[in-house]
Amino acid sequence: MNQRIWSGITVTLVTTALGTALLNPAQQAIAVDPDSEGNSSPTQMQELSATPTPASEQAQVEPTEVVKVGEFQSQATEEEDVVAKIHAYELDGRQAATLYVRSIPVLTFLGYPTTTANDTKVGETAEAPLPQSQQKVAGNSIAANNLPMSSQSNAANGESGNDAVWRATAIAAQLNQLHRDNLDAEGIAVRWKADCNCYSINVQDQELVQINENTILPDTTKNPAEDALQATNRLRRLMGNAPPLREIAGRPKPPVRTVTQVAIGPVRFQINGIASWYGPGFHGNPSASGERYNQNALTAAHRNLPFGTNVRVTNLNNGRSVVVRINDRGPFIGGRVIDLSAAAARMLGMIQTGTAPVRLEVLDTSR
Repeated sequence: MNQRIWSGITVTLVTTALGTALLNPAQQAIAVDPDSEGNSSPTQMQELSATPTPASEQAQVEPTEVVKVGEFQSQATEEEDVVAKIHAYELDGRQAATLYVRSIPVLTFLGYPTTTANDTKVGETAEAPLPQSQQKVAGNSIAANNLPMSSQSNAANGESGNDAVWRATAIAAQLNQLHRDNLDAEGIAVRWKADCNCYSINVQDQELVQINENTILPDTTKNPAEDALQATNRLRRLMGNAPPLREIAGRPKPPVRTVTQVAIGPVRFQINGIASWYGPGFHGNPSASGERYNQNALTAAHRNLPFGTNVRVTNLNNGRSVVVRINDRGPFIGGRVIDLSAAAARMLGMIQTGTAPVRLEVLDTSR
């Protein structure tokens, strides 16, 4: 009797254990050897993922997403900090690099002539060697950023040889740093520098770059003073929307031209007024005196002076003067006292303005 009771208890315990194992397959999956975690079967992975994750564990997953977003934002910010870049190329057989600020060309740096190396094969073009630290051409050069402002200025002005790319990169790096430092563009100015006989663009009274035969405006005017003023105003606008400058500080005044006047005869009387000129549309047409109008001759039209009268006309704006012969009638616009030929207007420097205040001296040539 006792044996039957113990047998029944044993069967009951075994059945209970088996039932518990069958009812908890997830626990069996969790009880996998930790050392074989990387070799879990797909079935085990599905069972593990099906187990609900506590809210505290879900919150720990989110920081990974936040870090990634932060990295993208950092890259975007770095790109916004780069306002100056350069473009290297060859110009008229010389190495050249143009500095762009916000995609607008501001300065072009000219370097040494590009030549073919001795070991270059036929049909290949030799490239000018760059400094090892500047193999990567970019507006935000790490090597240039490590230079102090004076070193970058010296490099840009030629102390690194005739390497146009290096000079342009140094200036680009400095402009990018000034942009990150929130530069006040009002501090960008230009002045005449007597010791180099050139123009210097300064930032907060420190030299940025010199304008000379090797550093010019990309669309050069062939006038160093005009190039320097335009480049400075572009930098002022692009770096901080500062108003343009009108004059160059310390610029030497042009020499005063001495006007030589030749006395043709005594002055009979003088008239002051406004002069105008006429030309291409009337060239070759008969004038009031009967002779054909020649815009290249020193003649003029007056309402009542006799034909053949010589008149000295002086431009009161610049002091230039010319003697013309009256051979036509006019002008017929109120307020004007004489109408000059194109040649006479050119000598007086009034072609562009069209009109100018003048003094007329009617000469007596009868003696």
